[in-house]
Amino acid sequence: MNCDHRLTSEEAFGRLQSALKAQGARLTSPRKMILEAALKSKKPFSAEIIFQNLKEQVDLATIYRNLTFFYEIGLVHRVDIGAETAVYEIGSKDEQHHHHYFVCKTCGKTEALESCSMVAVEAGLKKKGYRNLSHRLEFTGLCSAC
Repeated sequence: MNCDHRLTSEEAFGRLQSALKAQGARLTSPRKMILEAALKSKKPFSAEIIFQNLKEQVDLATIYRNLTFFYEIGLVHRVDIGAETAVYEIGSKDEQHHHHYFVCKTCGKTEALESCSMVAVEAGLKKKGYRNLSHRLEFTGLCSAC
């Protein structure tokens, strides 16, 4: 997934270092490896996928803890693709930017949809006084290969 809104490596590491400094924590080798693996991923990833790439160097519990921390500071976003475990993607420069996905029911192929038609709906709800809005939209079906 190549998205112009996606954090660059420099931006992601800068955000991580600022958050760690604010907490009096440091950038450890496992944190660095987990973020590098996440940045290399071109599609949504889970802790288990990161673990497959780093299992010789970082344990699964450390990956879960750090992905949760990365989520809290906006380095990664959770995405809804119908998975049983949490799935993430690298965060955006603009906190409002997000993706919806198509997920093939047979093979699990996942494709990001670059536009969101719900912007106008959310704007209408905001005019009515609704706050802290978010939405989930999932497309499923069969991909061309299936």
